[in-house]
Amino acid sequence: MISENDGTASLDLALSVAAEFGLRKKDAAAIAAEVGAAVADWRAVAAQAGIRKAEVDRMASAFEHDDLARASA
Repeated sequence: MISENDGTASLDLALSVAAEFGLRKKDAAAIAAEVGAAVADWRAVAAQAGIRKAEVDRMASAFEHDDLARASA
């Protein structure tokens, strides 16, 4: 859980509680951007690792969502 009171996994929630983890919101946003950039090409990396398309498609929801696009922007 990101917050004691909310089990939602979202970028907005993570940024809103950043101070509870000793981070300024600006720094938390920068970390989110770094993570977004690191996983942006996840499909290509999975293909290079020999992961079958069916497995890649099953993992897509973990990587392809609005929060990732927002973090990478």
